[in-house]
Amino acid sequence: MQQRPSEAEVVHLIFQEYAAGQSARAIASALNAEGIAAPQSGKGTGTWNPSTISGNVKRGTVILNNELYAGRRVWNRLTYDRDPDTGKRQSRLTPPSKWKTKTVPDLRIVDDALWGRVKAHQDDVRQAMNPAGILTDRP
Repeated sequence: MQQRPSEAEVVHLIFQEYAAGQSARAIASALNAEGIAAPQSGKGTGTWNPSTISGNVKRGTVILNNELYAGRRVWNRLTYDRDPDTGKRQSRLTPPSKWKTKTVPDLRIVDDALWGRVKAHQDDVRQAMNPAGILTDRP
């Protein structure tokens, strides 16, 4: 019987594969094919999908953007308000100058070199998707 990889091993594998040029879609497909359990959010299907891997760079969400895996805990990145009309909770990005960061080396899963290669690959993918540089942030 084959032993299942730990969550940390899966995270490290995702970083390695992405840094090597694999797309988030290809990584998610491979993880599903191998039967590796996806993170449980209580909302999803229990399978990997590309957004679980690539997430939102600015918000620091999910696997490839979670600075905790590089040994840094960041908080106060988002604030939450309630829409007075709908009552739904809305998240808003806090200016980076107000973020709080603490080094937590005991939680590090990827080294700085691998983290940097992933960030460089993310930048390359974003540039390839916006070659003319015409896409901008929403107001």
